[in-house]
Amino acid sequence: MDHSTPQLNSLIIKMAVKWNFRCACWGFISSLLASVLLNCCFSPQSHLAFRVIAGAAAVLIGISSLIAFHISTLRCSESHTLITLLMSYKWHQGERLSTPSILAKATDMWKRPREAQEDLIRELTRRHAKTEYGRKNRLWEIRSVEDLRKKHPLTTYDHYSDYIQRLADGEEGVFLDEDPMRFGVTSGTTGAGKKIPLVSFGLEGDALCSQIKRLALYQGAQRPSPVQKRCFVYIHPKISLTKTGRVISPYMFIKQEDTKRLSELSSPPPAFTITNEPSAAYVHMLFAIADTNLALLSTVLTPQMYRALKCLEAKWQVMLEDLSTGQINAKIPLDPDTRRSLQGYLRPNKARVSQLRSEFEKGFHGILKRIWPHLIAIEAIDIAGFKKKIEETYTDGVPYFNWAYGGTEVGQLAINMWLHDKEVRYAICPHMAVVEFIPEQNSSDEDPKTLLIDEVEVGGRYELVLTTRSGLYRYRNGDVIQIVGFHENCPAMRMLYRSGEYLNLVYEKVNTQVVDAAIKNTIQGWPGIQLVDWTCAESPVYDPESSELYYIVFLEVDPGKRELNDVTAEQMSKFDEHLQQDHVYYSGLRESNTISPSRVKFVRPGTFLELRDFRVNKTTASVMQYKTPRKLRTREHVIWLMERVIETN
Repeated sequence: MDHSTPQLNSLIIKMAVKWNFRCACWGFISSLLASVLLNCCFSPQSHLAFRVIAGAAAVLIGISSLIAFHISTLRCSESHTLITLLMSYKWHQGERLSTPSILAKATDMWKRPREAQEDLIRELTRRHAKTEYGRKNRLWEIRSVEDLRKKHPLTTYDHYSDYIQRLADGEEGVFLDEDPMRFGVTSGTTGAGKKIPLVSFGLEGDALCSQIKRLALYQGAQRPSPVQKRCFVYIHPKISLTKTGRVISPYMFIKQEDTKRLSELSSPPPAFTITNEPSAAYVHMLFAIADTNLALLSTVLTPQMYRALKCLEAKWQVMLEDLSTGQINAKIPLDPDTRRSLQGYLRPNKARVSQLRSEFEKGFHGILKRIWPHLIAIEAIDIAGFKKKIEETYTDGVPYFNWAYGGTEVGQLAINMWLHDKEVRYAICPHMAVVEFIPEQNSSDEDPKTLLIDEVEVGGRYELVLTTRSGLYRYRNGDVIQIVGFHENCPAMRMLYRSGEYLNLVYEKVNTQVVDAAIKNTIQGWPGIQLVDWTCAESPVYDPESSELYYIVFLEVDPGKRELNDVTAEQMSKFDEHLQQDHVYYSGLRESNTISPSRVKFVRPGTFLELRDFRVNKTTASVMQYKTPRKLRTREHVIWLMERVIETN
């Protein structure tokens, strides 16, 4: 820690004493009371019933004394109430005690992944065999993964849409053996959002993945105290209801009733009802900076984390004013009831304000460790390169945990077990879904052959096929992954691209991984200019009447101190050259003039945030799960972006 900040050290000590002192006092008093009751318990003059009651009370009070003494030794977030303190302590201590059994269970399934898959398919077909879907597809005959591969066809969402709608309308016994708790809805990145039933059996498997994920984080970083709080940047999504009143929402959905989870979070329950992203980011950051002892900073995807940190950088002076007065700035758009509730949790803390002001005035490079000296990590799934932007500005040594791969259809399918490795990879969790793999070169076949979890090879690229806990059998989710190694005997993977986002004017099938590399290689030749985001489209979507075929690439960049007019047409043409170098079919079609040169368009600053809001308002996507579409599918979206193009020389 920086020795030039003695006030910070002093403040940490003062804040830590508060709960520590209370717990130490309770431990001392309760131990005395327990000893008095024990004396009564062993007194021969006392009535037997009284002695039994006194003994029981002594044991309970003695246990509370031990817990209090233990908490008094721990680093503690001072915003805890007694209830949240005890709930957080119970949850995390329980997890700590169960760590050996969790690790043993995880290690066993990774050492014997095929057996774990066989166990799962038998359980799934047993559960679903008597449903209408089970009878129609003769699920009782499927007793192994090999049976599944031979006897059930590959499917897409259309195969299930009618069943799911009937389930949502309240019909029983359609294709699941249990009623859904709610319905998740996908982000709709490659098309319309899909409604997926979420059942307790699926959420149980996902809970084990969450436990494994946290243990993976703790193996790579110091385990925080069970009473340190975590900041989770969350934007409450728009929801709807089925005819039977069940919630339809994105997979990540927090209710205020989720008391176990909320007890460990730095933001109070009303913060998790805010639907406006800038307001939610402001509130989560405000309560986070009030806590010197914050342990973890997390969200689902990196863009939300980046924007939350940018909000802190832009509005820290306003936040400090709020922290001084205990009142949230009136210019922050909030529902009046939510504002009143939040202000009930916000306590003025002028000493903390003074310390924060000193650090903020030094600049924001490496700010996280300076304002949260006990922060163990940041966690979010990286998309679009936002991890690099966060690390370049804010972290300065705080580990970054790119924690999982998954989706609404399956939950968390694979976990990153390697916190400090530069190359992100995920160990597949064979208890979550029966996983099959279509070799990339065969993904366009009418009935492609699949490989099983013990048949894939390192370096192989495959489209995933999933049989899930939510009743989807041999479901093609459209993701193409690469096997990059093994964890124990289980494949470790990395995400490549979505097959639904191919660019394909003739037969070339250029995936977005290739396009992304060509864009980044091109921008490297423009010194001082940084990529913000990108998307692209095929020319027939924009101009269906034209016979000319080409790609349109929309770039939002941060020019720094340069002018975009400084980028010449020759420099922009490098994108097409890089694309030809990286894709042989595209190169051949360009050489024959079947496809014309790609057209690179700069869009004005903020366009991709506007695009997100535009799509979220018109689709089932939520801000928390939104991913920029790499391929625009409608003329409406292409024209919308064309209207925001910056004309350059």
